[in-house]
Amino acid sequence: MRGIVVYAVATLALFAAAAALAGCGSGDSISGEVLFHRDVELPEGATVTVTLQDTSLADASAIELGRDLIRDAARLPVRFRIEYSGDEIDDRNEYTLVARVESNGELLYINDTVHPVLTGGNPRNRDVRVVSVDPFDRCVAPLPVEIHSGFWDGDLPDDAVLQVRLWDATDPGQRELVVKGQFEDLGAFPIRVELPHEGVAVNRHHRYELEAEVWFDDELQMHISNADWRRTILPYCPSDNLMIVNDVFPLSEFPAE
Repeated sequence: MRGIVVYAVATLALFAAAAALAGCGSGDSISGEVLFHRDVELPEGATVTVTLQDTSLADASAIELGRDLIRDAARLPVRFRIEYSGDEIDDRNEYTLVARVESNGELLYINDTVHPVLTGGNPRNRDVRVVSVDPFDRCVAPLPVEIHSGFWDGDLPDDAVLQVRLWDATDPGQRELVVKGQFEDLGAFPIRVELPHEGVAVNRHHRYELEAEVWFDDELQMHISNADWRRTILPYCPSDNLMIVNDVFPLSEFPAE
């Protein structure tokens, strides 16, 4: 009889555990990564908060449906998981993810674009890309540049030199040189080079221009003649995912403007 009682108690415990697990899994969840355009270390004690919000009403505050608070986040990217009740989701409404990265009460990173989820054909799981609240992105690696030309076939002459200059042209009347480089042994187009990054910071609100000149026979042979063609959009420091690419043209056919 004692054995039967023990068996019955064990069976009830198993059923209770199974019910508890079923209860934990009955909710829905959203997962993904909070990421910057590159890996970045965070200050000690930084927190990452990701919230799921109902943003259907443009003239009313968003309604929070769930959040994940990640304490002592060491770096970005970092994974998140938000639990929410599927009963609160209306297919007619709009839902978005919002991410904030803070340290000692100071906001460091936030998403500046909308990240819709769940309804309207949007996915349930997705990453959230954030930007720094500091408009300057301080470069941590060489700046990749690729120069093309449709006016030259084969290798350039052995004495050919490429000069590249990146300018901050926010004030067209007083451009500021950001970084420059000179390169030899060019070979054929496209020419891939890297500008030094030490001390370089890119402001996503500024306007930039790239000057590229090819010299040989002691004369300027190819350049980017038009200021509009030199314009370069840099929301953050150039990288393999945001390479500076432009074309040079023969000076004889495209004089400086």
